[in-house]
Amino acid sequence: MAGSAQKYSRALYSSVSENGQLDEVKADFDEVIKAVQKTPDFTEFMANPKVAKNKRKEVVEQAFSGVVKPLYNLLLILSDRNILSEIEAVHTHFTEAYNAHYNQEHVVIESVYELSDEEIDSIGKVFIRKTGFSKLLIENKINEKLIGGIRVFIGTKVYDGSLRGQLADLKTQFRERTIS
Repeated sequence: MAGSAQKYSRALYSSVSENGQLDEVKADFDEVIKAVQKTPDFTEFMANPKVAKNKRKEVVEQAFSGVVKPLYNLLLILSDRNILSEIEAVHTHFTEAYNAHYNQEHVVIESVYELSDEEIDSIGKVFIRKTGFSKLLIENKINEKLIGGIRVFIGTKVYDGSLRGQLADLKTQFRERTIS
């Protein structure tokens, strides 16, 4: 199903980027995903093969008629094909394309305490230079297990500057020396 999610996200992205609705669709899509995640019963209901197509369509119309037309049409198509359960995967792929369009990336910074805006800005500037992105969308998460320092997640890369990570590196080095 991941292939179909990518196919639908590409179709939506190319359609809305051509007609200048990219930002509007992204904002609405984020809201749709928040609503879907808050209502797990919705996904189960929409994925239930016993629910008639017209009933699924009716639910989509009631819940999402206020969203931008291309996104609304996508929701109707996914509902009609009984694959609305793929909506989060479609959103993920769409967000990747959106971020690539704007040369930006979502970043998670784990720290022992909540970082100040100045600290986040400072870290952001370092990683903008390091990665070449124009903009980083930074989220700060608290992880008391780090002991100290920070750990930064950008895409599939992890930059570990935590005390815990440094201790783990030391442990590995000691093991390698005792084995050799």
